[in-house]
Amino acid sequence: MSIIKILLATYNGEKYITSQINSILNQNGVEVDIVISDDSSKDKTIEIISQNYPQIRINQNIPGTGSAANNFLKMVDNLNFNENFDYVAFCDQDDIWLPEKMESAVNFLKKENAQLYCSNLTKWEESDNSLSVLKKDFPKKKYDYLFEGGSAGCTYVFTKDFALNLQKFLKKADNINWKAFSHDWLVYFFARTHKYNVVIDSNSYIHYRIHASNVHGHLNKMSFNTIKEKSSEVLNGYYQKHIQNYIQYIDKDTEEYKIYEQFLGSYFQRNFTILKYNTQLMRDNKKLMIFVVLNLLKFR
Repeated sequence: MSIIKILLATYNGEKYITSQINSILNQNGVEVDIVISDDSSKDKTIEIISQNYPQIRINQNIPGTGSAANNFLKMVDNLNFNENFDYVAFCDQDDIWLPEKMESAVNFLKKENAQLYCSNLTKWEESDNSLSVLKKDFPKKKYDYLFEGGSAGCTYVFTKDFALNLQKFLKKADNINWKAFSHDWLVYFFARTHKYNVVIDSNSYIHYRIHASNVHGHLNKMSFNTIKEKSSEVLNGYYQKHIQNYIQYIDKDTEEYKIYEQFLGSYFQRNFTILKYNTQLMRDNKKLMIFVVLNLLKFR
């Protein structure tokens, strides 16, 4: 039976943490080893876990890392590879995992001889208790990792060897001053640039809760405010800011470096690059079209 190291990041999660942990402990066909990294919660999160789940290890970040992304990567950095486990999974504090989530991921990784698994999600709108599919399993494109992640990080499951090499990579990665840093994108970027096999499952085994306190979950709601916020980010240099960080991990004699270098150039260089590589840059054609239009409108 496979052993999965569950990296659970918490911060002020007292409202949801019990139901999430119970859903992890109810996984079928695998053994789970939960490690919690709490980012200096100010509510009763730690107290609830300690009282109800004394077997779970809790590490407290004092001071906090400042974001869920940094908290997750700190957990990867602290992994002890002398411990007995076969896979690693990221876990948010406020979702619900279906009982077959981990077993299905492991079976998919084995079947496809892959090292990183991610999947579609079931968006759970807490305000009206509705469920809908959040599609992420668009076919991979040659250079999609230069501009987006594979899926939400809470769907990521990866092998122990992948985790070891990711840990080595993170020791030289500088994300301290990286604003709006995304662990989802970074891990997918690492996987693709290091030629790992990544699979994206069309099935969903997670109820991805959308609520008022979500850090990024609200951006998966199709609404005028979401479109306005995402558009504003792009027009204010969202991709340029991230690419300025990612480009340092790309070899200068590669096509990927050339794409990044031109994207960071003038208005005409950026849009010529988008035109040249077009459908190779993003998996979702609707997202790509919005990306194209917004970059045409961005004159800075």
